[in-house]
Amino acid sequence: MDPQQLPQLKDIHLPTDPSIWPLALGWWLLMTVLLGVIVWLFFVIKKYLYVKRYKRMLFDELAKLEKKLKKSPDKSLVAETNILLRRIALACYPNDSIASLTGADWLKFLDESGKTQNFSKGAGRILIEAPYRSGQLENYNGDEFIPLIRSWITRNARKEGGCL
Repeated sequence: MDPQQLPQLKDIHLPTDPSIWPLALGWWLLMTVLLGVIVWLFFVIKKYLYVKRYKRMLFDELAKLEKKLKKSPDKSLVAETNILLRRIALACYPNDSIASLTGADWLKFLDESGKTQNFSKGAGRILIEAPYRSGQLENYNGDEFIPLIRSWITRNARKEGGCL
């Protein structure tokens, strides 16, 4: 090579670094899956917090009812208790016929769902007797009735199907 041509030579040009954009297909798929998981987690957490808040309100309402029932039981408080049980039953059991249950059928349902016999044969009978009583409640035993209601609500509000 002629030494006079040396100044005319140009240096080797390196290629530019590869760009991150446009992304490869694998990155697009990964971002789509991650976005889907984030959206799914958002809704799961939202439902969990809603259910937790509903249960807290439910047990607060139950505590207020228990306090009133211990203080001065009357038929309006027993009716409120019955309404609370019915609300929980309608939320936990998809069967539409629950709303129409009355009397002995309602107590039978409470016995079956609460795994007890104390509604139809024990302190729970007051639920169907109280509306027809005048004045003081007869056959009312708060020491049995209140724990019976609490155990039914606890069993059904926390059952494995994720009722509430």
